[in-house]
Amino acid sequence: MPKVYKLNDVSRLDILKDWIIEHRAKAKAKATYELYAINVRNNELNVRRLDHAPTSADFAPMIKKGRIAAFLHENDYIVEFRGAWKSETEGKVVAYESEELAKR
Repeated sequence: MPKVYKLNDVSRLDILKDWIIEHRAKAKAKATYELYAINVRNNELNVRRLDHAPTSADFAPMIKKGRIAAFLHENDYIVEFRGAWKSETEGKVVAYESEELAKR
């Protein structure tokens, strides 16, 4: 199982957040708590929602480290989007990256 690396670079977190906000607008599916897989390969961006929940209690089992690590095996980033605020831009993100990206 891959090691989980939490992303702390604010500028990269902002980019991931922007991609998710754009995806949410196109998909017209907005849950309060969402988990996304993001891949950037061959100059192509792929954002897909893996899971969602209405409350933080429902979301907690979805974001366990073992589950995040399993998703990172096939994805560049796994991102938690917490949109329980008045606007999309106020939403919070927590992101994890693959070992390959973390060591660059």
